[in-house]
Amino acid sequence: MTHSDQAPDDSPLSPDFAALFNATPAACLVVSPAFTIVAVSDAHLAATGARREDIVGRNIFDAFPDNPDEPGATGVANVRAAILRVLQTRAADVMPILRYDVANPALPGAEFSEKYWKPTHSPIFDARGEVQYVMQYVEDVTEQFRNVAEADQMRSEISAQARQIRDQQHVTELFQQAPAFMAILAGPDHRVEFVNPGYRKLIGHRDIVGMTIAEGLPDAAAQGYVKLLDAVYQGGTPFTADGAKYAVQATPGGAVDERYVDFVFQPVRDAAGAVSGILVQGVDVTGRVLAEARRDALVRLNDVVRNLKTPDEIIFQACTILGETLGVSRVGYGTINADAETLTVERDWNAPGVDTVAGTMNMRDYGSYIDDLKLGKVVAIADVANDERTRESLAALKARHAGALVNVPVTEHGKLVALMFLNSSEARSWPAEELALIQEIAERTRSASERSRSELAVRLSEAKFRTMTDAMPQMVWSTLPDGFHDYYNQQWYDFTGLPHGSTDGDAWNDVFHPDDQHHAWQRWRHSLATGDIYEIQYRLRHHTGQYRWVLGRALPVEDESGVIVRWMGTCTDIHAQKLSEDEWRESSQRKDEFLAMLAHELRNPLAPISTAAQLLKIQGADPKRIAQASEIISRQVKHMTNLVDDLLDVSRVTRGLVELANDDLDLKAIVQGAIEQARPLLEARHHELVLRIPSAQTHVRGDKTRLVQAISNVLNNAAKYTPPRGTIALALDVDQQQVRISVSDDGIGMAPELLPRVFDLFAQAERTPDRAQGGLGLGLALVKSIALLHGGTATADSAGAGKGSTFTIILPRSTPEQRRELAPAAEPLAKAPIALRLMIVDDNQDAAFALGALLEATGHQVLVFDDAESALKAAGEADTQAFILDIGLPDMDGYQLARHLRANPRTAGTVLIALTGYGQAHDRVLSKAAGFDHHFVKPVDSAELAHVLANIAPGRS
Repeated sequence: MTHSDQAPDDSPLSPDFAALFNATPAACLVVSPAFTIVAVSDAHLAATGARREDIVGRNIFDAFPDNPDEPGATGVANVRAAILRVLQTRAADVMPILRYDVANPALPGAEFSEKYWKPTHSPIFDARGEVQYVMQYVEDVTEQFRNVAEADQMRSEISAQARQIRDQQHVTELFQQAPAFMAILAGPDHRVEFVNPGYRKLIGHRDIVGMTIAEGLPDAAAQGYVKLLDAVYQGGTPFTADGAKYAVQATPGGAVDERYVDFVFQPVRDAAGAVSGILVQGVDVTGRVLAEARRDALVRLNDVVRNLKTPDEIIFQACTILGETLGVSRVGYGTINADAETLTVERDWNAPGVDTVAGTMNMRDYGSYIDDLKLGKVVAIADVANDERTRESLAALKARHAGALVNVPVTEHGKLVALMFLNSSEARSWPAEELALIQEIAERTRSASERSRSELAVRLSEAKFRTMTDAMPQMVWSTLPDGFHDYYNQQWYDFTGLPHGSTDGDAWNDVFHPDDQHHAWQRWRHSLATGDIYEIQYRLRHHTGQYRWVLGRALPVEDESGVIVRWMGTCTDIHAQKLSEDEWRESSQRKDEFLAMLAHELRNPLAPISTAAQLLKIQGADPKRIAQASEIISRQVKHMTNLVDDLLDVSRVTRGLVELANDDLDLKAIVQGAIEQARPLLEARHHELVLRIPSAQTHVRGDKTRLVQAISNVLNNAAKYTPPRGTIALALDVDQQQVRISVSDDGIGMAPELLPRVFDLFAQAERTPDRAQGGLGLGLALVKSIALLHGGTATADSAGAGKGSTFTIILPRSTPEQRRELAPAAEPLAKAPIALRLMIVDDNQDAAFALGALLEATGHQVLVFDDAESALKAAGEADTQAFILDIGLPDMDGYQLARHLRANPRTAGTVLIALTGYGQAHDRVLSKAAGFDHHFVKPVDSAELAHVLANIAPGRS
């Protein structure tokens, strides 16, 4: 096109220019700023299937609309935006591959065909420098050279175009303005006849017209392009290439500028059809190729970030991707000590033959550009020999294969902390696209490595957290701020027996006891809404299926601003504690009931005693009434004495403080004795007693008195809790190992909740008004304790209230062999080897007298006292070598007496022997602390006592 001083219009181009333009093999179309098509090449028509008369003069987007069958089509929008960018920027716009379907007139109804293009839009200026037209150059990459006929037609058109270019001088301006690069080469040596500005720009603005390609472009010859031209000229066949690399070195030894081009070497024929030259035409697609390389590099980097876990691996792989993509000699990433101006590199990527720079280096050794890095500036040097920042460090840089370099700083809070660096062995330019790629990969690498470090730190923290929580005996759990449970420790899964993850979210509530679920949810929702501490006791299903009591507790975790970011909670198994508390409450209640009953039982005899005492005070009372009052007092005092005896007896028996005989007993005789004791109550309530006792002898070993007591207590219990005229059955069953004494009744029975504690102290069924005989309800506790002391047990059973009860005493049966065994005769005590002076102090005079007589019989001199004061007075008047003291003395206990004896110089060194009914471990500790040398439990083993006395030195006092 020619420059014109007139304003642009939408009229078609001049016929001669149009003919030449139409003949170009490039698919070109020219539009006005109003988007009106003013010219279109034949190649464009061939590619789109349009007709010139149908589209010239029309709006480009009316002529080429989007495919109506593709609602998401963006062809019109993208091309419109590209043309507007050209009008605004007054610069060429190279678009990436674009889908833009076109109507195919060969298809019925002019159906659209799927098409892909490589569009480039360039401005065409008028004489005033204003944009007059926009030229669109498109390459159909859907299918090229569909058939031989089309290829021949294209070659003919290109040949005609070349001839027209030589013949018509005014065509020059069109080629000068073309967005593509063009050159016309003549003859077999490829002498340059014509180049357009695009071609001159490509080759570094070298003036090569009149030269051969080999002379004018030695860099192209070195890369094999002359050989390709030779092949085209000799063979007459076009050669095309997409994205071919052309390393431009405009100045020998200077920086290399790597460009990428799509081009065609088209043979030009003369009138006879012989090849006379070559038309070189193409487009600089460096931006597109680098964009694709950038995209591929970033895709690879994303894969690396996704698959690698450690920061070091991520950094190294990012360096590898960058080095392979840009073809440099070295890429590395290191940390910077900004104060010391040192760079530390752990690992770098190096091209073959290039040494690593891993280690620590001083940045000043390689130039002054660290000053720019500290300011956060990217440093890109195309030739270190010509840059003032590196010129003085040229030798050091060359030794590091750094003829050109790029450094991208990484800053934190405005301070230089790290660096991504690239070295090229030779000088080279750094296009903006490459710098953008380097910066983006540097930023992504930094972000990914920091994220990886953070994730690694989190994983380590989580591992420590899990280790700690799994080591805790409690169940530990955690939730998000909204209460979503996302963590449980191993104890939770061990306790519940549920699969990992099955209770995440709100599924935990299903593990609660149904009666506790609603309350637990209410408390939890309240804590989530208010931030209050969550604390509650509920029953949790154990893996055995049993529900166990646990204490649930959770605290909110807040950030610096006080916002809850998480909840941390625990579940503690308190089942045993809970049952103990319940048992304690029940025991306390039973004790209160027992004390109330005891007070009642004590008040019953006190009332007649008080009345009788008042009667005795009346002067002149009838002697007969006085005698009656005396009998009332005696009878009620005896009743109270029996109550106290029962209390003392159950205390001694249940604590194991009674001495049991170990006699061979006929159990039938024991049963008869028990029946005799219970008979008055049975007859008083008119009960029928049914006996089922075998005829054979049934023997056990034990204490006759205590066994009679146990069986009679069971009979009395049955009599008390069976309405008058009831039936009570006693059965004696025997097998090889055991005997069972069962007492059944048809009385009031027992509720299920009473059965587990019926033998406990203070445990009683409800008293009824007809229990006139009173009592404290201690009988069954005695029964269980006596059975256990005999190596047996006692059980109770009832079908429920009003359905009677059965109590069973189980004892081990003695065998004939055991009955034939005779207890070994006790050896008589020998005379003491040395006679000692001994003192016995015991308020039980009979026990003291008997022990004193035994010791005198062995040759010792013995003084006996029943109180501590008398003993202390006598000890001060005579030498005594050993004291045998009871602990439970009335006025001063044995511990105090021992301390007085140790404090008296006359008796401080004597042997002190405790002889007491207290034999627990703490009792022995107390006696040792009081100064006793030995501790014996009543009844004393005479042989052991004699052994202790025999080892006392006669002169000790």
